Amino acid sequence: MKTMKTIFFSTTAIALAALLTLSGCTKHEAFVNIEMDCECGTLNLDGRDLTIRLAEGYAPASDLSPEWKYFVVADFRTENEVTYHAPSHDLEFSVNFESTGGSTTLDAATALHVKEIEVPNIDEEWTILGGTVKVEQTDSIHTLTFTDVQVGNNEIINADLTIVPQ
Repeated sequence: MKTMKTIFFSTTAIALAALLTLSGCTKHEAFVNIEMDCECGTLNLDGRDLTIRLAEGYAPASDLSPEWKYFVVADFRTENEVTYHAPSHDLEFSVNFESTGGSTTLDAATALHVKEIEVPNIDEEWTILGGTVKVEQTDSIHTLTFTDVQVGNNEIINADLTIVPQ
């Protein structure tokens, strides 16, 4: 009988200790995935809106130089990949040209370069088949527009981006 009481109290003590341990766990706020979005415009790839991470433009030589460079980085991951924190998978766009004034329209096949970057697997230049790139410059804001840019895999890219030049 004494053995039964000891087993009963031992079992009860273990259960109580486990209950206290579990109820004493620290509660954390739910994880919120913060996406980098520069909120500088829209970029659409075959009906899918991509988040713009970066859009910048600058004259590399000096303020008097007619040469301008623009860089845009967009998150190429699907909504599901973003939700489950898949590694970076980006599209990098670059436009280099000599400015002739307030507004310039360029052939996308010669002026625009697109590179797909996925760490650590992909670093691939996309072939641009057609479309237009338009740049409108004012003293404080530049607008970069891609219209019906067709890439080698027959996808169409459209974008309207606002850039504060550096």
